[in-house]
Amino acid sequence: MTNLIFGGAQTLAAFLFVTQLTVAGDRDGVSEVLQNVGTNWSAAQFSVDLTGLANGEAVVDRPLQIEYEAAQPGYISYLRVSSHGDITLTRGAGGIASPTGNDSYMVKPPLGTEQMILLFSNKPLDSLFSSGAGAIDIGADRAHAESFVHQLDQLRTNGVFVAARKYHYTVSTPTGGTEYTTRGIIFQVEGARRGSNQGGASARIPSRVEFEFDSDRLTDRGKRDLDEFGEALATRLSGTEVVLEGHTDSVGTDEYNLVLSQRRAEAARRYLIESFGLNQSRIIAEGKGKLDPIASNDSESERVHNRRVDFVFSSSQRAP
Repeated sequence: MTNLIFGGAQTLAAFLFVTQLTVAGDRDGVSEVLQNVGTNWSAAQFSVDLTGLANGEAVVDRPLQIEYEAAQPGYISYLRVSSHGDITLTRGAGGIASPTGNDSYMVKPPLGTEQMILLFSNKPLDSLFSSGAGAIDIGADRAHAESFVHQLDQLRTNGVFVAARKYHYTVSTPTGGTEYTTRGIIFQVEGARRGSNQGGASARIPSRVEFEFDSDRLTDRGKRDLDEFGEALATRLSGTEVVLEGHTDSVGTDEYNLVLSQRRAEAARRYLIESFGLNQSRIIAEGKGKLDPIASNDSESERVHNRRVDFVFSSSQRAP
């Protein structure tokens, strides 16, 4: 395969730094709408070789290598759907159409199942971008996805045809990057249910979701940990209800810590609902203050274990 370098570093850099929307909406609806996008240029015989995945996983801050070829020259664009449902379109290298090319995509958060759709068109998709923009946020719900597909279909009237190749993979962190993995969470919950003679048992998973000091603002590490739980709740545990119990260390008054623990539990709940489009009725937030430590409060190295959010999963799986 002959390779032409299409200025990939600059092109994809714009892609990576587009600000993502904070509300996911319906990520399943987004995927459903985009299922048939870009199917009207079969003569292109567009094919892609995507490398850098291990067992279907892509690791944050490590690159995926994209190599493509087609029977006819064209232009490449990237449509990314994150695990939160955010849709981003990135302009490929413009100016000269080519039947071959390669590029590199640096994997970034959020964690969870991500979809990348590579679009190959016989003409540049200029009308879909703001003037001079290298990337655009399309939205994060079914309505925005439908609007985009409609715009793409309308380009056929101007002689623009598109072929596409779609990839699904799980975005994860290097080993130790999060306290739990999505697989580990599912294993613990399903194991607790199988181990009960009564047909199911609730599973309690203590998670040290990080917040800024004396605040209910999540750190980046805290968001990554919650992404693992959110992915589990959006997939294999989609019919499971969960209580988020906020806990603090012993520093401060009972009253202050009770309020802080409730705020932190609510912040975790809000993040999961907004990021993964989960039904609000499935997630309850309860502040427990400093009354239920799992470690000594005698030193900072011990107190840090008490500043946590416990996930208490229901004993049964209901229809989502």
